[in-house]
Amino acid sequence: MSKSRVSDYKAYRGLTKTLLTVGGLWPYSNSNIFYRTLPYIQIILNLGMALAILGFVRDHFSNIALVTRGMGVMTSFLTTILKVTCLVINKKDLMELHGNLDPYLNDLLKNSPSTEVILKDINSFKFLSWGLTLFAFIILHCHQHEIELINYPLIYPSVYPWKIISNGWIYKMNYVFETLASLILFFVTASVDSLFTLYVFQMVGLLREISYSIRRLDEKNVNRDSVICKCITQYEKLMRCREILEKIYGPVILWIMTTNAVVLCTLLFQISQMKSISVTRGLLFTTYITLKMIQTFMYAWSGSCLTDESENYKDAVYAAHWYGNKRFMTSVIIMLAQRPLTLTACNFSTVSLKIFVMVLNTTVSYFFLLQTLDYQE
Repeated sequence: MSKSRVSDYKAYRGLTKTLLTVGGLWPYSNSNIFYRTLPYIQIILNLGMALAILGFVRDHFSNIALVTRGMGVMTSFLTTILKVTCLVINKKDLMELHGNLDPYLNDLLKNSPSTEVILKDINSFKFLSWGLTLFAFIILHCHQHEIELINYPLIYPSVYPWKIISNGWIYKMNYVFETLASLILFFVTASVDSLFTLYVFQMVGLLREISYSIRRLDEKNVNRDSVICKCITQYEKLMRCREILEKIYGPVILWIMTTNAVVLCTLLFQISQMKSISVTRGLLFTTYITLKMIQTFMYAWSGSCLTDESENYKDAVYAAHWYGNKRFMTSVIIMLAQRPLTLTACNFSTVSLKIFVMVLNTTVSYFFLLQTLDYQE
């Protein structure tokens, strides 16, 4: 069973690494100039795409249906820009986070007897990551084939400063531009969100490892002082990892929790305005809604998993046979006094499943508001 779970973890980590490498975002210690330039190219392409869609929204501002369609797509490109920017700006912190978590967990999986405990929930993390990648790919595929079914000559509802003639060389260049922007949208969405869950899982795994070590303190041939020192040091390192993760992903989480409610609302409103819907359009809407739901749930659920495992660690410390040993009692007090590992989004809100419920409630509220505005018109 443990070998199977190790294989699942390697597959999960391998897919995330591959997707991030394509976009130039995996934290390699040594990389060439081209690899370091890729994130900036992504930002420029996505910014151009967002501005083009903004032009479409401006030209059709009186039409709520077209505005909601354009705003939903534009929000996705702005989200991609924010994700890449956060990783680029905090590159040194990302390298530190990666160095503290990834190599250490890989060594644990080779030598530690607690492998089964560490990888307990690996399938849940893996399926969420792979599900997000699958739905992002389906959306990319649908966008590439949807252009024959709608009135827009290009992939996205967009307006450019120049005139576009169908099948002309300008049209072909714009089509290539939007195709590249779509590929970037796919790779960044699938990889950056999965990287967050990967780091959270690694932190959860290290918490489980030190909890496992504390539970074995009463066994023979266990050096209590070295184990306690190791646990305290490792927990302090995890607190530092939590701070870095909040610094890198705090703005991303806050943005996603805010905009996903708007995007889900616009998708539901577009569906409610349609008298008929094609198979491709129906698949696109269903997939897009599912993708946004998975994305929101991934962040919220990962935060809850880290908080719960931090509480389990405190329970393991308190359940250790510390009474009667003053030196051990002092160590237990130090460990219990350490702050719990709770993720927050820019110190605004705790990242937990409550955020997921809040996003769903906000989506419904926005949807009814749009229906009211449309009815008044």
